[in-house]
Amino acid sequence: MSNKDSIDSKIWLIKFCIKLLYPKLNVHIFLIYLAIKYRYYYNKGYLIAKNMNKYAIKTIPKNVILFLLKDHIKEENLSILLHKCIIIPYEQFIQLSVENFFYNDNGVLWITMKATPEQKRKLTDKKDKTSSKYNLNFFTSEIHKKLWSECKIESERIVPIIGSNLVKKNVAYTNEDEYLNIISTFGLDNSSDIEVSLHPLSSFDYSPKIAASAEVNLIVNEYDIGNDFLKEVLSNHFEIPKIASENDIISIDLTPQIISKYNYKYLDLIESTRKLYFKCKKLLGDKVNGECQTNNNIVPSYYIIKGVTQLTLGENIHALKTKNKFYEVDPAINTLSLPLCPAGLRDRFYQLQEAIEPFLTGDIEELSSSLSIPIIPMLLLTGSIGSGRHLLVKSLAKYNGLNYLQIDCSSLQNSTAKQTESKINSMIQKAKAAAPLIVLMDNFDVFAVDAENNEDFRVMEYFTNTLTDLFENYTKHPIIFIALTEKIDLKPNIMRIFLEKIHIPKLNLQQRFDMLKWYASVMNLNLNDTDTQKTNINIIDGDNTEEHCLSNLMKDILYRVASKTETFVHGDLDTLMHFALRESYLKQTNCPTQISRDPNLCLIQEEDFNNALESIRSLQSQHLDAPKIPKVYWEDIGGLEKLKKELLKTIEFPIKFPHLFKNSSLKRSGILLYGPPGCGKTLVAKAVSTELNVSFMSVKGPELLNMYIGQSEENVRKVFEAARASSPCIVFLDELDALAPRRGAAGDSGGASDRVVSQLLAEVDGVASGEDAETSNFVFIMGATNRPDLLEQSLLRPGRLDKLIYVGPYTGLREKTSVLQALCRSYKLRPEVNLEDVAEALPVRCTGADLMQVVSTARSAAVRGLVDKLNSGHVKESELSSDSVIIGVSELWHGVESFRPSVTEEELAYYESLQSQM
Repeated sequence: MSNKDSIDSKIWLIKFCIKLLYPKLNVHIFLIYLAIKYRYYYNKGYLIAKNMNKYAIKTIPKNVILFLLKDHIKEENLSILLHKCIIIPYEQFIQLSVENFFYNDNGVLWITMKATPEQKRKLTDKKDKTSSKYNLNFFTSEIHKKLWSECKIESERIVPIIGSNLVKKNVAYTNEDEYLNIISTFGLDNSSDIEVSLHPLSSFDYSPKIAASAEVNLIVNEYDIGNDFLKEVLSNHFEIPKIASENDIISIDLTPQIISKYNYKYLDLIESTRKLYFKCKKLLGDKVNGECQTNNNIVPSYYIIKGVTQLTLGENIHALKTKNKFYEVDPAINTLSLPLCPAGLRDRFYQLQEAIEPFLTGDIEELSSSLSIPIIPMLLLTGSIGSGRHLLVKSLAKYNGLNYLQIDCSSLQNSTAKQTESKINSMIQKAKAAAPLIVLMDNFDVFAVDAENNEDFRVMEYFTNTLTDLFENYTKHPIIFIALTEKIDLKPNIMRIFLEKIHIPKLNLQQRFDMLKWYASVMNLNLNDTDTQKTNINIIDGDNTEEHCLSNLMKDILYRVASKTETFVHGDLDTLMHFALRESYLKQTNCPTQISRDPNLCLIQEEDFNNALESIRSLQSQHLDAPKIPKVYWEDIGGLEKLKKELLKTIEFPIKFPHLFKNSSLKRSGILLYGPPGCGKTLVAKAVSTELNVSFMSVKGPELLNMYIGQSEENVRKVFEAARASSPCIVFLDELDALAPRRGAAGDSGGASDRVVSQLLAEVDGVASGEDAETSNFVFIMGATNRPDLLEQSLLRPGRLDKLIYVGPYTGLREKTSVLQALCRSYKLRPEVNLEDVAEALPVRCTGADLMQVVSTARSAAVRGLVDKLNSGHVKESELSSDSVIIGVSELWHGVESFRPSVTEEELAYYESLQSQM
């Protein structure tokens, strides 16, 4: 027989067999399909390939999935498949479509997903390692089956896939809900390196069908929710058909429309979680279809349709919810995958995650079982108000799929220890009812402390024993305790219960810049209407998403804003962004050229940030102890040119070039200004603060002194704590001789003054060393005194107030003229006025206060002249204003005639002799 006859006979045999098995099938079309499939495989080299394609499963947020799917799936099908679909590279999708031709439906391909052999091997090894710890010889097969019912190594899952050119080879993207469903189907750990393989469906019977009945169970949370509300949520969710498999987690977004039907009873639920999680425990198809599906290892998918599927609500269950690793944004305005935690707090977030990870995975149980008492997951998180402590714990709970229960320790404290113990017990019962969860114990510094600020040993012992009993007897689900406090130093017995202590420090420039970039990315901010953001594969895969989505100009603006927010913590930066958006909105709505269109809420300019900063600082300055930046400029100060240069050289360089001053020998702690009163020492210090944009804290020496023992020293500590928190900051200690006189010079009722001086010396030394050394490099101390000879001399040694600058009276015609010009800058002068003549008529040496007296007297004379004109009827009162006061030559000469020097020649000689001594 020839070769051609042999091929013809084989084709005839294939036709006969197909016709015999499937009489209604068009044999010729099927043979053409086989030929196309064979040619595709042969050209691609898949027929000789030995390795199957493996896909690493990765998660992306739903807004990015929506962006990738909207061009491939019809809009009416998008809401049905959005939560279930898996996105793979387009080329590999085409390959699977050729293999699985009959299951391609409107751009979506239904396939079978299996765990890779390597993944199965890992699970088997872990199972053998776990089971070897126990002697199972006496276990029956039924007990063993119950123990390992969740570990279905051979399970297969029916899922829909779609192709995209934005996905890298051998990578599959899905949302976090489906990721949890996949790993629970295969009995895998919730780790980041999950690999699966995709295969054609083996039978038409495994294609998705409509479910006849379904039972869902609510995953418990920290809220008490009524069944009528849950039924309303489920009914609303399944208005549009949804796809689900047995034991799937179903997350349902809560909308304001549902909440409004119940008079906003569950408004707190929306604010905290915005979602409810259900588990689909039972899912049955029609009986006819169910008989064909005899393979128990395959997990099919079903359509749940309202009115067709009988949906029942079962009992509440305890289970881990879906991990939320990404910040949820509106898909309509933002298509970026942004991390859940802001950039400036991620170091502490990963530190917390590392601390609780062994308790979530169960790795700690083996170690804990060998100890007499269990290891209690009790962590301490400290930080100032607004530093982001609550945000960190909430993000941690969402990231791990845990519930979140906040307990205020102030409400636990009661008048009697018995009532406090009862509330502690109630808290533990709430935690068990909402497990797995994180319990946040807020204001922990007031816990187990009595009215006299002493430790309450009975309450503390009861709390410790209760926690020990909890972790000895309750091991079903993880419960993590995190205590929050501002204080780092708690009572000794309380500190012993913590497994780890984490402190949130003050944000540095880079952290503030990163946090502003994160906020700008979340809000999708841009500088103009044409500056839009694009999502690409680099942004999907990259960790530094904020770097990709912001323009260089926007980054430069945010960096300049970050450099102006030295005192800001996380809460202040959040407020700053919203204030800046408010300024942008007001500017757009008030602009006459933009009234016709709606304001762009994503548009922002640098001036909006500057205006917002001014608003926030004006609010902060209302606080008594808050540092502020005074508005005194060099134009307001005449003369003192040498002093200006010296001050700028001493303070400006460490601020502008901090990397050059890393060596401790180059640090300068402070400057002492001394000289006769009225020469502008305080004014110069304020001008330096304004010109360098540095916070300024002015402290009068006498106002720190207090009659109670220890209070004066505490006032000194508070001043320097506020300065370190506000760095760069200038602390100006006026009247320093009253605060730091010579020690031991005079008796002062028990040496109170000596203790204040010692405390001041310790704080000045602490500026350049200690825990706050990095921060306090930008805290500068300026002192001012009229009597430097009365000061404690150890305060003037190198490393403290070691630079002494004499601020004397103004001498010479040029200096006095410049001071008069600065003083008259805000007044109106007549054209014929010549300030040089006025300066020449004054004595050779004048203080700034003397020259201000001359100008004030001249202005008073001008006001009296206006009042005389008003009384004589030459001027109407309605015509008078502050601009009506004009200073002329006669008024200035009146001020010169009334001149009286505030510092005598003898006093000036004394100060000059002091200058030679100092």
